[in-house]
Amino acid sequence: MKKVLGLAILATLFASPALAGETFVLNQWTVQQSRTESDLNIDNVTNSTRTQDYNTSSSKISIDGKLETEYDNGKVGEFFQDFTIQNSGAELNGSFYEEMRTRVWGTINSIVNSYSTTRESSAGIR
Repeated sequence: MKKVLGLAILATLFASPALAGETFVLNQWTVQQSRTESDLNIDNVTNSTRTQDYNTSSSKISIDGKLETEYDNGKVGEFFQDFTIQNSGAELNGSFYEEMRTRVWGTINSIVNSYSTTRESSAGIR
């Protein structure tokens, strides 16, 4: 039993990484590389329609002339001289129809390479 206990104590002392007051050095390198490839196939179709109806009109009335006063045997009368009435107008009616189809297709290929190197180092006394 004493031998087993003694071996257990010795194994514990030798298995511990560092004892108080010991120096240690860590120097560790890590290199990583990755590659990503992707193929994206696109086939997109867009259909659109547009309908437009329109109507516009205008009119104009103009009156031209002058008002005259006439005196005849004590009677007063009024009349228009060179009197003109002008009436004009315009109207526009219409429709518009549009149908469109748009297609975009193709393949996008991409490759991404990534490299990284890291170093960790430390030293000290425990």
